[in-house]
Amino acid sequence: MKTAKTLGWLTGVVGVWEILAPFIIGYSNVGGATANAIILGILLAGFGLWVGLGKAAGTVRTLSWINALLGLWVLLAPFILGYSGTSGGATWNDVIVGIVVIILEVWGASAAKKEA
Repeated sequence: MKTAKTLGWLTGVVGVWEILAPFIIGYSNVGGATANAIILGILLAGFGLWVGLGKAAGTVRTLSWINALLGLWVLLAPFILGYSGTSGGATWNDVIVGIVVIILEVWGASAAKKEA
């Protein structure tokens, strides 16, 4: 379960990045993108840290799958919420963050199952 926990910590870091990205990259003037980034960043960071601190393999696996679904939302949000045409890097940031989170958490859920 060590692999899953490490990947959870990495997702936590990516979640913190998602919170800060609108202000660092410069798309904080795009309300929908900023709100989405902050809310999803908090969820990703929180669940990622929970995975990193988790003791039960079932909990770690479940939280990893939840984070993978949140990563899918981050990936699709620019197109669903309609900020894909805005400048400032919101779309590229969310696509990259979404893909990274999906990879980390699917890998983490798989590792939690194998290492349990």
